[in-house]
Amino acid sequence: MKTALVTGGNRGIGEQVCRALARAGWDVLLTARDPDRGEAAAARLRRETGGGVRFVPLDVTSAGSIADLVSVLHREGIRLDALVNNAGISGAPRGRAGARRTLETNFFGPLRVTEALLRFLNDGATITNVTSGLGALARLSPRGRRELGDPALTRERLAALMEDCAGTGAHGWGADAYGVSKAGLNALTRILARDLAPRRIRVNATCPGWVRTDMGGRHAPRSVQDGAASVLFGVTVPEAGPTGKVLRDGREIEP
Repeated sequence: MKTALVTGGNRGIGEQVCRALARAGWDVLLTARDPDRGEAAAARLRRETGGGVRFVPLDVTSAGSIADLVSVLHREGIRLDALVNNAGISGAPRGRAGARRTLETNFFGPLRVTEALLRFLNDGATITNVTSGLGALARLSPRGRRELGDPALTRERLAALMEDCAGTGAHGWGADAYGVSKAGLNALTRILARDLAPRRIRVNATCPGWVRTDMGGRHAPRSVQDGAASVLFGVTVPEAGPTGKVLRDGREIEP
């Protein structure tokens, strides 16, 4: 039986991804910051699907919380076939504090969680980073497009660029911190795909589109099911499928 870990799985797209995977027979580790909401979501999904959905607490912005998750996986001998970096925020106030909060959640969170969990991923697993069309390189300044689109970009250089964005409140990037955080996540996807190719781990960024969730709002044109289906393509992409790409509804789009 395959096992997936989904961050931010207690509501919206993350919850629907957990639901679909449980119905398909996966064991699912549903993670969230809020223990009460996380436990309630896992219990709800177990009732709905009859599947193996378990809550594990995780705050992607906390090194201690990530370390606690690692301890659980190590102690119980859990191996992962899929990691879904879904947790994210939008709408933080402009300025340095808001930019820092956004980057810590949307970029550094997935980076740190992924690096911490690499040793638990089976060869041939998938990593799916949930992105946004607002992270397209075309929306950035010329410098941002040049830096993040550099084929030789490394994890270390990318992290330094995202630190610069947080420290300046995204000044000079041509987009707000949310857009830059998702552009950075797309660049990280490309780097990880290159680095993990020897292990046959496919890494893709999937865009769910504008979805009717708490984050997207009730006037968004796409349903949660539609958005989750776009994400699930990355989770279940075959070994001969794409890696290092930005995808929407199973099709490659411009990064």
